[in-house]
Amino acid sequence: MRMTASSIVTNEAGELLLIQRHDIRTFDVPGGGIDPGELPTEAAVRETLEETGLRVRASQLIGLYHWPNEPNAFLSFYFRCDCLGGALRPSEETPRVAFFATDALPKRILPMHRQRIRHSLAHEDNQPIQLAQPMTLTHKAGKKVLGRILFPIQRWRRRRSGQPPWPEAETWRMGAFTIIRNEAGAVLWVKRTDKDLWNLPGGGGAGGNDGELEEPPWETAVRETLEETGCQVRLCNLTSINSYTNEANLTFNYTAEIVSGQLTTGPESAAFGWFLPGQEPANTPPQHRQRVADAFNGSSSIVFRKQDGRLPKNWPE
Repeated sequence: MRMTASSIVTNEAGELLLIQRHDIRTFDVPGGGIDPGELPTEAAVRETLEETGLRVRASQLIGLYHWPNEPNAFLSFYFRCDCLGGALRPSEETPRVAFFATDALPKRILPMHRQRIRHSLAHEDNQPIQLAQPMTLTHKAGKKVLGRILFPIQRWRRRRSGQPPWPEAETWRMGAFTIIRNEAGAVLWVKRTDKDLWNLPGGGGAGGNDGELEEPPWETAVRETLEETGCQVRLCNLTSINSYTNEANLTFNYTAEIVSGQLTTGPESAAFGWFLPGQEPANTPPQHRQRVADAFNGSSSIVFRKQDGRLPKNWPE
């Protein structure tokens, strides 16, 4: 999956910061690919500085958009950002950078991006919009034209002028987990069948192999929980997002409640246990214990945290 982060930046007049892309000349908000080991918040800040010259702070995640591109889907983060300083200037990637009145945005904005901008400007909830945008026939046709004609010409021109090629976007792994609490405040944990470990319900996202479409994290969380517990859940809040420092892997953690089914062991789950936060068994991964602590830290903000994706030394393999 390809991961990107974008910034929604407005000035004192309420105008929106936009950049013009160097390749297809359409307008969009600043943004770009997330580098391995980088948090989405960090990527939004870095890309905004590189593309516009402005220093910003990512204050709130307001949108998560999944686009089922083949062979790699895109998951795009949209952040409301506060401007800290700097001076507007174009870049090699952005020949034009400017603030525009929100009721008079440029016409050359892709419909998919225009929808995201409209959502972002109107968003007022603490939780982000989570939306899967379809791959339309227009998208498929445009992708063929760009991939077979425009982009090869642009690559040829860069080679001819001695410029290095544009870097390829990183391919990320994605996982999602649920944090389910009972009336006593205890959290549901799953005893694994392959290791002597207790995990939160969840796992890696499906798709990406043999042409299978990669799913968004909110679908992964529900599907993996059902497969491991036998229970259908309803997601409540996205509480934290983790970027592994040792690989390109993002994990999404949701609080959830059981709406049907009953706990049933299976190929991935040997037993179930309910443990109060902070009182988990010793053989629970510290990364998962941290995700539980982040879910119940008393704040309504989503936690962005880097984690080492490896288990401590001498743990069961």
